[in-house]
Amino acid sequence: MPKPKFESILKIIDLTRSFDKSMRHKFHHLIQDSDLTFPQLSVISILEKHGEQKVSELSLKIGLSDSTVSGILDRLEQKKIVKRERTKDDRRVVKISLTGKSQKFCNDFRQKKEEYFTQMLKKLSEQETKDIIKGLEILNLALANDEHQIQ
Repeated sequence: MPKPKFESILKIIDLTRSFDKSMRHKFHHLIQDSDLTFPQLSVISILEKHGEQKVSELSLKIGLSDSTVSGILDRLEQKKIVKRERTKDDRRVVKISLTGKSQKFCNDFRQKKEEYFTQMLKKLSEQETKDIIKGLEILNLALANDEHQIQ
């Protein structure tokens, strides 16, 4: 691999790591106030986006084992944020969904995120905003089309 390409790859890795760290820092107080962990928020986010899910579906989407996700769900169920329901067709199948309490939290969190990004992106030029969108679209497409699994 030519050196400039390798340096670009390292730069992308560094920027994504920095972006992730910045986002966690910016929203830390919101998360801390909610008394939820990042894995719990990930589960809530997936359920909000995709609707009710089986534990195995959640595990696949979040990248954790079924037993780990079950533990996360136990704690969320104790907090009355998710509920488990057996399907009528097959009583062995348990579907996980959000409760009304979590819907309010999701709406509030989404609103605060949107307000934050609106204020931040207002400071950028129209071209800078378009460049960010284009770069993220390219990265998302590359990730979606990549068939390699991380071992």
